[in-house]
Amino acid sequence: MGSFSQMTIANYPIFSSKNSFFAEIINLLFLPEDFTTEPRRNSIRNELIWGDTYLNDDDDFTFKGYRQKVKVCKERLEIFGMTAEKARKEFPAAKKIAKEEGFYDFPLSKITYHQYLEEISDIIRTNDHNYDQLYTNFRDALIAGELGIFGQSLKSHIYSILSVAPEDAIVEYDLSDVINNGWVTEREARKIDFQKILVLTEGRTDVEFIGASIKKLHPHLFPYFHFIDFDEYKVESNASALVKLVTAFAAVNITHPIIVLFDNDTTGLMEMKRLMQVQMPSNIKVLKLPDLKLAKRYPTLGPTGVKRMNINGLACGIEMYLGSDVLIEQEAYIPIHWKAFNEKENKYQGEISDKKLVQEKFRKKLKSEGSSNFEEMELILKSIFTAFQL
Repeated sequence: MGSFSQMTIANYPIFSSKNSFFAEIINLLFLPEDFTTEPRRNSIRNELIWGDTYLNDDDDFTFKGYRQKVKVCKERLEIFGMTAEKARKEFPAAKKIAKEEGFYDFPLSKITYHQYLEEISDIIRTNDHNYDQLYTNFRDALIAGELGIFGQSLKSHIYSILSVAPEDAIVEYDLSDVINNGWVTEREARKIDFQKILVLTEGRTDVEFIGASIKKLHPHLFPYFHFIDFDEYKVESNASALVKLVTAFAAVNITHPIIVLFDNDTTGLMEMKRLMQVQMPSNIKVLKLPDLKLAKRYPTLGPTGVKRMNINGLACGIEMYLGSDVLIEQEAYIPIHWKAFNEKENKYQGEISDKKLVQEKFRKKLKSEGSSNFEEMELILKSIFTAFQL
């Protein structure tokens, strides 16, 4: 008879597989720590899958599989470039493929992506299920087709379903039967294969603070990112060296996903401009630290004393993104100190006056239990998380 693996989103079953499982789905949505082993009552098994087979069965079984929230799974797809707009744009192409292959006996041409989302949302909400695998109309075809249409990419298919499910609903991939009955080993089921995104920055503190902030604020995304180790390999840390490193990566056709992040200051933007003169492959995304509202009228210290000015593009290193609570000392913002004049750009280069104090205050902040006053850092994290959506 065999055994089945089954995924559910908000308790609605999709992607059933006999004597095996879909490794690609696990690679897209889950991390090793999402694997769960726990005893469960047979009577709580999903009725849409099992019918009334276990309705009054008080025996236990050992659940083995992956479990995570919809919101988390959706964000994981997004960091690798999936968006609602991409899913919407792919829909007409999928309809065209379905038509060319003659997959349906009813017309799809007038069905919009919005109508598709409304339909699958209603199917999940009403637990509409049909065991006869009918393809007589659009709704029945969606139920028979794992809530997708023929021709959709797997990413677009899953993202569309996640986008209509409640954010706090559970995505669960039940591998219990295929593992417990010997079709798949637990070791095989736990194997997850994905490429980490390499983040390249100008310096050590960028790596330290951005990495630690992802771990604190978005721990479910942290394992997907890898940062350059300046100390272990004695890597030169400045904007010019970053340009040389990225150019070398591009020259040898490295296919790894890479995000390059320059400081939002005079030197950083000058070197970023130089790098952008080189044709970058699609796997390398070049960014700068985002502009800040806080930096539009920030105190600066020069020969004529303290002056408030817009330091975006002139003096926004990582310290400016550590929070106003960190930047304020004795009830005033720690000023920017102008260091040198960049003749090529005809602009001054600046940095925060008491850099070490600011950095130490942020390290203490990272160790605290709260997660407030990270607004500026969240801007950086958002630019990293959405880099491959561009």
